[in-house]
Formats: sequence, C-alpha cells, structure tokens
Amino acid sequence: MTELGTRLKEARLAKGYSLEDLQEMTKIQKRYLSGIEEGNYSMMPGSFYIRAFIKQYADAVGLNSDELLESYKQELPSTSSEEMQQTMTSAPTRRRSITKSSNRMGEVLPMVTVAVIIIIGIVIFWLLYQNLMMKDNNPTETQTDQPVSIEEPETKDETSAVDSETEEEPIEEEPVEVVEPTQTIEMGKIDGETTNYTLSETDTFSLKIVARGRAWVGVKNQSGAEMLGRELAEGETVTLDLSDAQTARIRVGASPQIDVFINDEKVEYGIPTTDRFTQNMMIQFSNQQ
Repeated sequence: MTELGTRLKEARLAKGYSLEDLQEMTKIQKRYLSGIEEGNYSMMPGSFYIRAFIKQYADAVGLNSDELLESYKQELPSTSSEEMQQTMTSAPTRRRSITKSSNRMGEVLPMVTVAVIIIIGIVIFWLLYQNLMMKDNNPTETQTDQPVSIEEPETKDETSAVDSETEEEPIEEEPVEVVEPTQTIEMGKIDGETTNYTLSETDTFSLKIVARGRAWVGVKNQSGAEMLGRELAEGETVTLDLSDAQTARIRVGASPQIDVFINDEKVEYGIPTTDRFTQNMMIQFSNQQ
C-alpha cells in the first residue's frame, strides 16, 4: 500500500464510508477504488483515469485533490507519450475535413447564386407580361360613382342616456389579510460535523432539497428508515413530507452544492461550507397537533 492510498483510506474511514458508499457517491467501480488504496494502478484503463479517479476520491472524503496529487505525484504513473500523440494527431484530421467542406461550399455557392438570380428574372418578366396583357384586354376603365352615406350624429339626449346605462358603480375591494408564517427553526448544539435544529410552532414538516451541483444526500427518520439515499444531479429538486416523523437526519456529501428548505424556509448550515465539506443536519420536530 502506498502513502497516497493509506491517506485516502484513513480519510474514508474517518468519514465512516465503506467502499460501497464511496462507489455510490463517485460512480467509480469498487475494484478501482480498492486498487487506488492498495496502490495497484495496473488495473486502471489509463494514467488519465488514475488521476481523475484519485481526484474524485479525494473530493468525496473532504481532501484537497490538487494538493494531494502534487504531494504524491512521484507515486503516480506519468502520462504515456502514445496517449499524448493520439490527442495531438486528432486535431489536424478535423482541420482537413473542415477545409474540404469549405472548398466545396466555395465551388457550389456561386452556381446557386446565379441560379437564384435567373429564377427571379424569369418571375419578374412573367409578372410584367401578365400585367401588359391585362391592359390590352381592358383598354378603357370606367369609374362608377359610389353613393356616399352620411351618418347623422347622435343627439345629446341619446348619448347621455347610453352613458348613464353603461356607467357602473365602483366595486370596493375588501382588504386581504396577510398571514405571516409562525414556524420557528432554532439552531442548537453543533457536535463535530452534526448540527442540531428544533422545528416548532407548525404542524407540517415539508423537506425540500435543491441540488446546485452533483452531490450525495441521505435522509433517515427516527426509526432509521431511509427516505432518501442517492446522488442528486445538478438542478434536481427532491421534496419529502415528514409531518409524521419526530426527527429527521440529513447527511450531505457536498454541502456547497446542496440547499435545504423546511416548509419553504431555507435552513443555514451550522458549520460554514468552506470549513466542512460533509455535514449532518439533525431536525427535531415538535408537532403542534
């Protein structure tokens, strides 16, 4: 086992994650995660994937991936020249295909333009010819006088009568009473990575989780029943009705990516997300019913 693998494994165990948990969070196969811990990189598909997998592993357990890769770069295999050559040779091929397409367009475009001009000229000639033929068939045009109707203005009495009928009495709108929310979310003791909260003065407990980026989130009630336990995609929103629960434990794998709302009121983390990547939120629900 390498020093890098030892450090990653210790960080994982400190978080309380198993290899199965880490596989669910990072979507990296368990055998690759085990190979990283043991320093066995021969099973990996390539040196690029080795660095990418180690970076995801480090981020998931709360370590600085950039510093980690720099500190232990001597333990990692270098990128092969063959991979670099494949990357570099792919670009000219695309440029050649683009150049060929551009040359073909340059040859076809003038012919298309000439064809369009010819068609437009034929249409204009045909319209002029039709107009000339119509004039020859109708040498004289007779104008008929159309009778002009004059509308008499309405009398003042009729106008006032109509206005009086159309007038409506103004309707008085009753003021709408705005009921302010009365719920209270009180932050309590902070124990390690767990912050305790008390939800009171309400009979509903609606939990909404909004993912601003990819992150793993787990939710359990007082009986330990799992209400949610998976990685959320960027932009995904999950809503749970926990009105029948006494407590709810929310575990967030990447707190900077997750916003938590209780009854549409945002709940702030007890620990700044810059200080603690993975956090727990323990909600104690005091039902008013």
